[in-house]
Amino acid sequence: MLDQFRKNYEYDYWANDKFLKALEGMPEPPEKAVKLLGHIFFALDVWLARLKKEENLSRFTDPNPTYALGDCREKLEELHSSWKEYLGGLGTGDLKGKITYANTQGKRFEQTVQNVLVHVVNHNHYHRGQMAALVAQGGGKRPNTDYHGYVFEIGEVKAL
Repeated sequence: MLDQFRKNYEYDYWANDKFLKALEGMPEPPEKAVKLLGHIFFALDVWLARLKKEENLSRFTDPNPTYALGDCREKLEELHSSWKEYLGGLGTGDLKGKITYANTQGKRFEQTVQNVLVHVVNHNHYHRGQMAALVAQGGGKRPNTDYHGYVFEIGEVKAL
């Protein structure tokens, strides 16, 4: 199962990269789509900090941070590296471990690492669906970021 989680996060990076490239290729990328990408980055950042049980999470006050499109590549690469390191250090038994955290309104929760890992990828997938509509409406080429496209691109789908 741990290998699948690692693969899911590689897929998430791949899909976010495709959307970043699509937005960069547009003469005027839709502002809302760029904001959604920033929200995805926020989610990746805050959930990783929670999973790592960081003490000071005060930097996570705005779930919709504004990133200039030009800064998004650096942020995406930074997050990818950090998630890869975190997931590489996890053992199978860690998935059932629990974390306690506060949301941006200060309400406290407890849940398993496994549930968080599933949530983050699904959350990002949902918002990429919104971005797809915005990119198409803005005259851009909507990238194919379905999981099938990912496994096809990495060579795990064979044409017969």
